[in-house]
Parts: sequence; C-alpha cells; structure tokens
Amino acid sequence: MKQIAVLGLGYFGKSILEELLSLNVEVFIVDRDKEAVDAYRELSSNSVVMDILNVENLRKILPETIDAVIIDMGVEAAILAASYCAKLNIPTIIVKAESETLGEIFTLVGATKVVFPNKEAAKRVTPLLFSSTLLSYMPVSGALSIAELKIPDVLIGKTLAESKLREKYRLNLVSIRDQNGEYALCPASYVFNENDIGLFSGNDADLNKFAVVAPKESGYNRIIEKFMRFIKRKDS
Repeated sequence: MKQIAVLGLGYFGKSILEELLSLNVEVFIVDRDKEAVDAYRELSSNSVVMDILNVENLRKILPETIDAVIIDMGVEAAILAASYCAKLNIPTIIVKAESETLGEIFTLVGATKVVFPNKEAAKRVTPLLFSSTLLSYMPVSGALSIAELKIPDVLIGKTLAESKLREKYRLNLVSIRDQNGEYALCPASYVFNENDIGLFSGNDADLNKFAVVAPKESGYNRIIEKFMRFIKRKDS
C-alpha cells in the first residue's frame, strides 16, 4: 500500500487529503493546528500535531518507506519542509506555490514537483466564461486538456465518422454522456443528437475554437484567441 504524507492543512492540503482518503493508501497528516488535525483523526490514525522544526522531527513521524509528501504551508515552513524531505530521500515531494519564483526556490531545495493551484484554476475557469457550449475544462499536461462540451449544431445529425473530428478539428471524442449522466464509448456510426454532451481531448487552442463553433456571436472567436495568447505569454 502506498504511503503518502500531507504536511499542512491549508485549502490545497485539505483538498488533496480528502481525495487521498477515498483511495487505498496510507495517509499521514501533520499540521500545527490541533483542530485541523482532529477533524481527520477518525479517518486517519496517522495524525500528528507538530511544528516541523527540523529534519529529525520528520524522521520520527514518517516511515522510511514513505512514497510521497504533499506540502501546503507558509513559504518559510514549506521551504524547510521540502529541504528536510529531500534529506530523507523521499521519492516524491510535491509543494504548492503561488508564483514561478517560489516554484524555482522549492525546486532548488528538493521539491520534485511544484503545483500552481491559482494558475490551474484560472485555466479551468476562464474558458467557461466565453462559451455557452463548454461545460467543464481540465488541463492535463502541457497544452493537452479534456473538456466537456455540448455537441455543436453543425454536428447534429452527423455520425462520428462524418464529423471528421480529428481531421477538421484535431480533437478526439473520448465518450458521450447519456440521459442518465453516464459516459459511454460510441462507435463510428453513432449519430449526434441535439442534447448530447461529449467528452473531448485535445490541444487547448483547438478545444476552445471548437467550443465556439455553435454560438453565432462573431466576437467569441476574437475573445478566445486573445485569451489563448494571454495564456501562452503567461506560460512562456
């Protein structure tokens, strides 16, 4: 069984912890706030109220076989925690950062992965503002994302094969959501219906262009293009 520690129960730490508790993993919880730790004691027996002051403190509470740690603390504490975890040779050290500069510092002291929740949240939320067909949006890696979209009018009545999603839109249809809210694979002969919801994967720019095929407002394309230029500048 995987062993994962959550060091710090800020909003990000709690979100990760709640996901971990639903999985078949052994979770270790460390925070200096007793009330925050007590809220999860019944769900995890490995809960410790402690300030991470030195590497020996961590060595005492974390097993040598720990697979990963997730760090969500104030900047100074997070830097120390990442450094201590690196000294303990923990394979995966994930740290939350609010800026690229902090991310570089965390990497220098030993973090193996830096997460920018505010940036990721912006990537998820902003495209939803510009399209009536885009229902949800999740960046996966680099420019690759998965989006939940209403099937645009131009595809209704066409089969999946006739839509030429890959050739014309450079997208892959992962599945179609049925009336019960369940997703299922569909054959090339499947005919798109008016109320269909599709789960698509593809490049960010291609997904956003596809999301505005249906709406007639000509200004949408310009807004999306402007937004994508903005994201590229931020990522560069």
